[in-house]
Formats: sequence, structure tokens, C-alpha cells
Amino acid sequence: MKNNPLYIQLKDIALTGNYTVQQAKDLTFNQAASLLGTRDFSGAFLNNAKRAIIMALENRDDEAVLQEVKSKVKTWLDANHPDWIAEKGRLRGKPYITIYLEGFP
Repeated sequence: MKNNPLYIQLKDIALTGNYTVQQAKDLTFNQAASLLGTRDFSGAFLNNAKRAIIMALENRDDEAVLQEVKSKVKTWLDANHPDWIAEKGRLRGKPYITIYLEGFP
């Protein structure tokens, strides 16, 4: 799937077009065919591609949130805990951020 040129093209369209997760979920076969310029794919392919694209969009959004949190608290953390580390995760579909003040446990 990840090496399929149609998937790569659709993923690039979603990421560069700043699609939201909801827009990816709502993408229909006809809309995808219009974006890709071909109808040479199946409904199953589209569903699998949409799932993978939604994960990519969520990861992009999570990374943006992580960078925002890091920038807002970086000065305080650097002054008080120079070995701090932040990492992102997802639990039951919801993103979270963990900050380790003394490095990884």
C-alpha cells in the first residue's frame, strides 16, 4: 500500500492541501477519482488508503501540537530541568504528550 503510486499521490494531496481528518474520512470514490485523475482503483483500496492517510494526518497534527507545547514551555524547562524530553503518544485514539523532566526513566 505505502509504495502504491496512487496512495502516495493521494497522501501528498491530503498533506499538502492541509486536509483535516474529517475531510479524509468523508472522501468519496468519485472525489478521489477526480483528485487522482483515474478510476483505476477499488473501493477497498480507497478505504485502506483513507485509513492510512487519516493516521498520517493525525501524526502531522500530533507533531504540530508537540512542537507548540515544546516552544511554550521550553524556556522554563531549559532553566529548571535541562535534561527534559517530550514525546507524543496516542491512547484509545486520543493524543497525549508526556514530558520527562530528568530524561527517559
